[in-house]
Amino acid sequence: MHSLSSSRIVQFRTLSCLKPSSIQAILGPFSPYFAARGAPLDVLQAPNPPLAGIASVLATPSESTPPELIERLELLDLLCDPQSGVRLEDGYAELAERLVASDDSSEDLAVKVLLHAPQIAWREFDRQALSATRSLVSLIHPPHRKLDCPTPSRLTQLENLLRPWFERNARSGYCKVHAHEHSGGVSLVVRHGDMLKQVDVCADDGICQSMILRPERVDIAHYSRLTGEWQVSGVGRGLHELYRRAFGVVFHQSPAALTYSKRYSLEPLREGPDVLRCNFSARVRHATLASLKIGLPDGHHIVIKGPNVFKALAGLCPSILRTAPLAEAKINLKISGKRRVAPIILTPMRDRVSGLNADPSIAAWLTERGFCNRHSDEGLILESA
Repeated sequence: MHSLSSSRIVQFRTLSCLKPSSIQAILGPFSPYFAARGAPLDVLQAPNPPLAGIASVLATPSESTPPELIERLELLDLLCDPQSGVRLEDGYAELAERLVASDDSSEDLAVKVLLHAPQIAWREFDRQALSATRSLVSLIHPPHRKLDCPTPSRLTQLENLLRPWFERNARSGYCKVHAHEHSGGVSLVVRHGDMLKQVDVCADDGICQSMILRPERVDIAHYSRLTGEWQVSGVGRGLHELYRRAFGVVFHQSPAALTYSKRYSLEPLREGPDVLRCNFSARVRHATLASLKIGLPDGHHIVIKGPNVFKALAGLCPSILRTAPLAEAKINLKISGKRRVAPIILTPMRDRVSGLNADPSIAAWLTERGFCNRHSDEGLILESA
């Protein structure tokens, strides 16, 4: 079972905005679950159906809550939430016009769109998941192990390979994988359960009770055809190993096809601030070293932060930047057309990069400035699109 986030349908006022027929349409397939929880959906047939019991069940998920119900509520929340930016465009406006009735609220329309065109909500869910800031490990394959495209059958094979590990590690057997192909390669969104956690759930009246829930995790993976590299999120070495072997089997014909790449380096920072100087007309217009973690002779580490890290290092010890081990750096990038800076955290010892890694301009900038190691003397692994 997943965690039930604060979905708008959980709120009584949102249920009140839905016609009984809309509530029945979205919840009807789960009638046995609601009946077992003491809130049968038969009440929806009454002229003014009481909704408090249904709302209470939705607000207090249990171990028996169907994962598919949680999934529907999350997607409906996306369609109803104005902050998500979902717009019925690119051909979907015609669908909305065909589905909407004169007495439909915006929430009623969202239910119909979810039932008849769930790809709209999935598109938004995946877009948010893929654009989030994450910490990623890098995996590469040898030149002869080309990528097999993520067909529906291969995605099903991948889900079947991942589920047993999640079950053995007390995370439930739920696993769904979506693939998105783009000009630069392929991106995957992997949804799965996490270990059970005890949390306090508060009702609208302020009364809290302790409940055992299974949170949901969303991991992502980006594959670049230019470099022959996977960048994969996930918590823990065991999960990284699972993805390394499973992606190798499904997309490269061998569980040993992918290896950790030792992709990142902080050595360019030893050159000083000039390595971060940018051309204002370029895609990455400005770069600032926000913090640097360095090793000391006694094995401990210190972190230098501030508006001018290079100056602080020179004041600490003129030779420290040339001789000390560089463990982690945070670099803020100002990208053309973006209002906010994009923080990138490089941790070479763990071969990790954290940030908006899917932006091709960031990957190109890191490679250009030498923060990305080449995989071999022959240079990058090139593949046809």
